[in-house]
Amino acid sequence: MRRTSRLTLMALAGLLTSIATNAFAITGLEVMEKVDKANSGSIGSESEMTMTLIDAKGNKVERQMNSMTIESDKGDKSIMEFSKPFDVKGTKLLTWTLKDEANQQWLYLPQFKRVKKINSKNQSGSFMGSEFSYEDIAGEELEKYDYKLLSEDKSTWKVESKPKETSGYSKLITVISKEKMNPLSVEYYDRRGGLLKKSKLSDYESQEVGKKTFHLATKIEMKNEQTKKSSIIEWKKRKLGVKNKESDFKSNRLKR
Repeated sequence: MRRTSRLTLMALAGLLTSIATNAFAITGLEVMEKVDKANSGSIGSESEMTMTLIDAKGNKVERQMNSMTIESDKGDKSIMEFSKPFDVKGTKLLTWTLKDEANQQWLYLPQFKRVKKINSKNQSGSFMGSEFSYEDIAGEELEKYDYKLLSEDKSTWKVESKPKETSGYSKLITVISKEKMNPLSVEYYDRRGGLLKKSKLSDYESQEVGKKTFHLATKIEMKNEQTKKSSIIEWKKRKLGVKNKESDFKSNRLKR
């Protein structure tokens, strides 16, 4: 009886170990590959946007922007240009979010009539005084992170992303909608491992390009948990499937 009980317990322990090892039918990397695939093929876009800066006391400053994007084999490229108010009008940010190289960013400052390159060490800095960093604007490329699936339910995945290269963050924890195949929220942890910021993505809209449907948030609220400041980016108008010119996404064209 003792031997039988011991064998039964060993078999049960082995079963529990197997269940724990195979708790998820999908890995964190596989989740992010699904998300990447679902959001590829938009060709390019044009948008009208607003950025609202909110200080710890609730005071607000609103800015208006235009943006355009293009997909390429090496990664995505985007240009954001401020149109209002007057003190930031004409300021442009060019971003190359590259797969196999460090991201490249250039900021055009019209008051100085010069283009400033944002090096990788400075991409963790605030973008135009907002709670969004240059790194946030650039976004993620799959190859630059290690992923771990933390949890899963019927409607969402929770994935931990750890940067392989220089970053302002030690990790990100993202809740992803299975229906929309895009994030619902992101937690950003500083280099010491403390919670720095939280973003909430909402007001999703659907657009079709060819036979493919994209589900995109039209509002992102970024709240700094340490300073209590927040910033909101909203898309007022966005059109996908736009065939922008590759030649427009070059740093020497920003002064136009």
